[in-house]
Amino acid sequence: MNKATRQILAAIAIAFAATFLSGSSVRFIAPLANLETKLADIRVAAMQPAMPPSSDVVVIAIDEATLAAFSYRSPVDRGLIADLIEQLEDKGAAAIGVDIIVDQPTEAAKDERLRKVILSTRTPLAFSFSSAPNVVNAEQLAYMEAFVPEDKRAEANLLTDPFDGLVRRINPGGTVLNGRRVDTPQHPAGFVRKLVGMRGIKAPLVPVDIAWRAQPDAENTPFPTFSATYLQFLPPELIKGKIVLIGAVLSITDRHRTPLSIIDDGDRGNMPGVMVQAHGITQILEGRRPPTVPVSWTIGLLALFAIIGTGLSLLRMGIVFNVGISVVITIVYWVGAILGFGKGLPMLPLFGPTLSLFLALWMMDLIIGRGERKQREFVQSTFSRYVSPAVVDQLIADPSSVQVSGTKRDATFIFTDIAGFTTLSEKLEAEELSEVLNEYLDGACEIILKYTGTIDKFIGDAIMAIFNAPIPQADHAERGIRCALELDAYAEDFRKDCNARDIPLGVTRIGIHSGLSIIGNFGSKSRMDFTALGDTVNTAARTEGVNKYFGTRVCCTQQVVDQCPDLEFRPIGDIVLKGKVEATRLYTPVAATDAPELIAGYRRAYALLEASDPNAVDCLASLSKDFPEDPIIRFHQDRIALGLLSSRVVMDDK
Repeated sequence: MNKATRQILAAIAIAFAATFLSGSSVRFIAPLANLETKLADIRVAAMQPAMPPSSDVVVIAIDEATLAAFSYRSPVDRGLIADLIEQLEDKGAAAIGVDIIVDQPTEAAKDERLRKVILSTRTPLAFSFSSAPNVVNAEQLAYMEAFVPEDKRAEANLLTDPFDGLVRRINPGGTVLNGRRVDTPQHPAGFVRKLVGMRGIKAPLVPVDIAWRAQPDAENTPFPTFSATYLQFLPPELIKGKIVLIGAVLSITDRHRTPLSIIDDGDRGNMPGVMVQAHGITQILEGRRPPTVPVSWTIGLLALFAIIGTGLSLLRMGIVFNVGISVVITIVYWVGAILGFGKGLPMLPLFGPTLSLFLALWMMDLIIGRGERKQREFVQSTFSRYVSPAVVDQLIADPSSVQVSGTKRDATFIFTDIAGFTTLSEKLEAEELSEVLNEYLDGACEIILKYTGTIDKFIGDAIMAIFNAPIPQADHAERGIRCALELDAYAEDFRKDCNARDIPLGVTRIGIHSGLSIIGNFGSKSRMDFTALGDTVNTAARTEGVNKYFGTRVCCTQQVVDQCPDLEFRPIGDIVLKGKVEATRLYTPVAATDAPELIAGYRRAYALLEASDPNAVDCLASLSKDFPEDPIIRFHQDRIALGLLSSRVVMDDK
């Protein structure tokens, strides 16, 4: 066998190996699979051909204008939901899907009215339902099971990609038993499958990729969308015979990242859950398939590019020539595939064929000895989101210390939020708002990291931070309080500076709570999200929110105070938080600037108030003369004026 024949046989073997290796790599190596997915996301987000608005699905949006008419934002007013269902039935809706979880009681009369409407409505009706422990606790689940009949339940949870947390697939719902997917009371059909089933259409019983419906133009949405505020004024022809979805489209509630977030950080990229469901429903109703190509096409393209790579090497024009031509071929192919997708071409794989081409070049270079040997390294990443340096340092020192599964441990949580930030964002230009928010977050994060806290996430202007995870901190509660006090001082200085520049930035409210929660990296080995789950986290978030009722800026729980014997606190009251039964004593930490006379006097007044002693009235009144701006004193005086001489406070809102 001569040399030329051996080289040709070697080229055939290398082409086969390059095809196999590139296909396996993109299929089984998480970062490469994620890269191919991201390349597809870019085309979906930027290049999809425009489509007319759906003629099958209408969205009734519970927006800020809707909530402005009610005294509380959450839970959504049950009377409003009942009104919307009745109006939609009157207007001839073919089916109604309510993407709102009814998991707790509100106003008794409104709850009862909604219950009756659910039972009496003749129009096919489905309510979002979830038994997931990270969504509802046992008490909430029991309430939901009693409130929503079995035949009107639809699985609400969306499927997120373990690599990057994006929603890309339709959740069929149900549960798998003995190899078959079945629907049960606690695991009903998915929201999409339930709604299309009401129109007599069977949806797949396995997760399928969402074929995102492109916007018709820059001004219009893929689905006719109307504010719930104006439903009563809509002509029936806009509703009759259509599937109508009711859901929230608020700025930070029920938002889910989608492939469209590659280029859009707004409603398309961080899409309301009801809109995600609408995409899935129209896809099934219209019989549209995801634009991905069959596996046979992918294998064929991988083989073709491997053959091109081996063929270039057989020309023996040198490594520079081979790489140069390969780059040109890759650019032409990528540009053609991306632009072609905008003209109706299927979603051709980009990275896989490119990898196949350059693998073939590299292996041929090894075999025939042309040019210098080049080693290739596949870029591998484990974390693609921001994590605290503490997490990185621990991974470097001991990678096994951070496990994929979560563990239950005691920790302290801080939640911060800027009052009135949504209103501020409407008044400022985008560039100015971005500068203010980035400057604020930079300073706040610097303080959190100074106390070795872990920054879990940002939610707009809000921050969630964890102490005692992942690195153990025996003094985590005290760290949290000291961090909160410094954050408060920083935020006040920042606010005053902004106000002096005619930027009406509100106060920063801070909540701190300690307790057991499940903390760890949730996901896969290649894509993990370090976070915490459990009721402790929810309580910490609510502790931040109740500041607005007391007029305080920093609020913490008894569990925190018990672990900080060297710090001083002022009790606010025994607070029964919304959704809770037992009272939680809340405090505000004493800052260095607080007057000793105020602290001592307030403690005497509070002791009387706690005992429901009428002398608390005069004691508070005397304090009020010396400290008229103190918010906690004003809070208790206002309650006493209403006849509430007690330290126990039952919250009507979160």
